[in-house]
Amino acid sequence: MKKSILMTLSTALVLSALSPVAALAKQEEGQFSELPVVALEEGRALTEDLSLISENQAKYVFLFIGDGMGNIPVSAAEYFLGPDNGDEGKGQAQAQPLNFSQFPVIGLQNPTDADHYVPDSAATATAFGNGVKIDSNVIGLTPGYTEQTESVAEKAKNDGKAVGILSTVTLNHATPAAFYANVEHRNNYYEIGEQMALSNFDYFAGGSLGRRTGDNEDQKDLYEVLKENGYTVVESKEEFEAITAETGKVYAPSEVMSDADGSSMKYAIDQEEGEQTLADMVAKGIEVLSTNENGFFMMTESGKIDWAEHANDAATTVKEVIDFQNAIQKAVDFYYEHPEETLIVVTADHPTGGFTIGNSETGYNSYFHLLNNQKVSQEKFDTIFAEALEANPEMTFEDFLPTLEENFGFVFDLEASEDVKTFGEVEAAEEAGEVEEKDLMLVTPYELEELKYAFEQSKLPFEERNAGQTDIIKGYHSYLPISIASTRLLARKAGLAFTTVDHSPERVPVYAIGAGAAMFEGNYENIDIAYKLLAAMGLYEGGDTKVDKISVTIKAGAGQETVSKETSQESVSSENTQENSESSEASEESSADSSEAESSEVETAQESSEESSEEAAE
Repeated sequence: MKKSILMTLSTALVLSALSPVAALAKQEEGQFSELPVVALEEGRALTEDLSLISENQAKYVFLFIGDGMGNIPVSAAEYFLGPDNGDEGKGQAQAQPLNFSQFPVIGLQNPTDADHYVPDSAATATAFGNGVKIDSNVIGLTPGYTEQTESVAEKAKNDGKAVGILSTVTLNHATPAAFYANVEHRNNYYEIGEQMALSNFDYFAGGSLGRRTGDNEDQKDLYEVLKENGYTVVESKEEFEAITAETGKVYAPSEVMSDADGSSMKYAIDQEEGEQTLADMVAKGIEVLSTNENGFFMMTESGKIDWAEHANDAATTVKEVIDFQNAIQKAVDFYYEHPEETLIVVTADHPTGGFTIGNSETGYNSYFHLLNNQKVSQEKFDTIFAEALEANPEMTFEDFLPTLEENFGFVFDLEASEDVKTFGEVEAAEEAGEVEEKDLMLVTPYELEELKYAFEQSKLPFEERNAGQTDIIKGYHSYLPISIASTRLLARKAGLAFTTVDHSPERVPVYAIGAGAAMFEGNYENIDIAYKLLAAMGLYEGGDTKVDKISVTIKAGAGQETVSKETSQESVSSENTQENSESSEASEESSADSSEAESSEVETAQESSEESSEEAAE
């Protein structure tokens, strides 16, 4: 049996070295008659490029967080960019990989909170920013809210590194806040903003600040509080471009914000040429932070991937992920300039929306190119509807149909019979012949009634709408039913689906490249990301966590001191770390003992994780 497997593997390796034509020629000659006829890519790598991983200590650390970016948004973006998104590629099931999905190290992290399987962004950001499992809505506190935690960013700052915090949403929102604030509830926006001003971090950029003058709009503007604490607040693109390291501590909100809330950056799908992007913010951050001789830590969040999925808006979600890739590319370019000293980690806090590829209406077929029919985000469409209703309070559904056609590409036939099917439904049932592409967007009578009902509900005040998770009429927060009904309908026609307007708890990928990246391989808790980041920077102080069980060699980068093998930063088990804390003389014997203890530690992983949270807080 082994011989047969080895022969088959050997044959496959031979085939992989041949061009598709040569491989098929060999097949016809009968040389590889036991193998199926396949077209193999010439020169395809059989292993990851390990040269992109080093054991050096990371001087420059990038943490990219795609809020709500589980595995499906990444896959959907790659499929959208693939051959199916154009006339030439129809019929080809191929993806165009995103830059970070090609990183040599990929792991999985568990995003659950201390008190919920379905987590929120405050607790998840506290986990990978502070190394503590905490309840939903809490930021930067230990269990029981008894002590404040110190984040990875704060530790990096105290070590002399420059620190940058960037987000497409408000900078006092849950995820960015977890790197500098300590509050009992994520909605304490004003208090979070005050702590932002006291953080002494070097560079904040992206969104504005929520509730700048407090809940009752009677407190000092947070922009003024920042200025009083030594920050330069730049609000124009011209001022932004003039920022240098000599500017000092700076907060750079985007010049143009979303029309819907006035405080978050626009969705990529809604941006106009020349407006600032997340990539611009990252590039400027690199420019000003990299002048620090000790390096930097930069956390960048694409916060509106999550918002788009809450609204069940597949097209906007996909384009936000692609925009996120563009921002990550700035870090990748920097990595290639400093490959021995740079670490890039990309992950998500949690998935959102129950987003999936495939639904019963289209069966095994997908039509990602249909997403191009959508011209604006759900957020922007809310504004379009509100303006249309204000202009014509007596507006009927029929009056609004041209707006739906213009922004979603729907094809309406008000005279269609009730048994008409979309092309997607017909093809799924294997009944299709040649049908023009426009029929993919045909709205059936049943779908028309869905849209009409959502339209009528959208005209009502929020509190008067019919609630219901099944039809998403109330939607999420104050999203309009007509907007969510439209985005969900387009998703279905493209072969996609959503199951909720909330979060979900499945494990999410972690992608890593560069100095210390090897630590991010495997399956672990979200709190372990914090410890791994600290270990990569040479700042890990030990603790009862899975990172102790990973053999970590941290070598010095250029101009840095080598971390001693005797320090707890290179312990190979939690037992060894405990022994090191009792005695400064670590021995090979203790390492051996720790290896034997690992199996029992695995059985008590949950207790160990809780203990590590408490120790990290101390």
